[in-house]
Amino acid sequence: MLDAERVVRLDAHVDEPGLTSMSFDRFASAALVVAHPDDEALWFSSVVGRVKRVIIAYEACDALPGLGQARHAASEAYPLASALFLRRPEPCSLWHVDWANPQSTDYGMALNQPEAEARYRDAYAGLVDELGSLLGGISDVFTHNPWGEYGHPDHVQVSRVVTTLGKRLGFRTHFSNYVAPRSMRFASNFILELKKSVALESDHTLADRLKGVYVEHGCWTWHADYTPPETEAFLVHAEHAPTEADSVPLNCLMTT
Repeated sequence: MLDAERVVRLDAHVDEPGLTSMSFDRFASAALVVAHPDDEALWFSSVVGRVKRVIIAYEACDALPGLGQARHAASEAYPLASALFLRRPEPCSLWHVDWANPQSTDYGMALNQPEAEARYRDAYAGLVDELGSLLGGISDVFTHNPWGEYGHPDHVQVSRVVTTLGKRLGFRTHFSNYVAPRSMRFASNFILELKKSVALESDHTLADRLKGVYVEHGCWTWHADYTPPETEAFLVHAEHAPTEADSVPLNCLMTT
């Protein structure tokens, strides 16, 4: 939920052998976990229609009156039976990060406002408890990356929750590959730990369909003209430290 007029798409794919390999055979036992309604259409169009379960964490945000009601209405018209809306209160954390010096924490990232920090900590604990009971028996979970795509603290937190639960429950976590200028410094703390797991073609038809639901109900939070890039890659934790022969594919959003 940034200044939408400053957002355009740049498909910054780093060349890598096998990038266009579109092979993933565990969708029937996989889940997608996102922070907000519309994140699944923005950053995960290649998988949202293929996984067993789509889990969307947040609904209302006290800092944005009316958004929760609009999101609830959109969820009632949602076209995918696989979707589960947890309807948890959003921590409203976006405006409380020092992006000149972003800091990682056990519950996501440091915020610079005490009340927001308290909400954020509580949100982490609640998500761990609720998602822990929903992800048992899942083989793979697709979710936000550790730097929150363009730099949303809620995305960072959901990524941290899923990573924590993956270690506990034994599923493999696949992170999105979106980044933006504002989040690049934070992303550099994590990139060296990751490698590509799979690259998949974006589903523009489904993305447009989901976007239409959110636009109709007044809760689409991104640029009106945005469409996903042709390909989305997903990243997993690497077993070994990278060498200069390695690279990862990234989609760069022009969000400052």
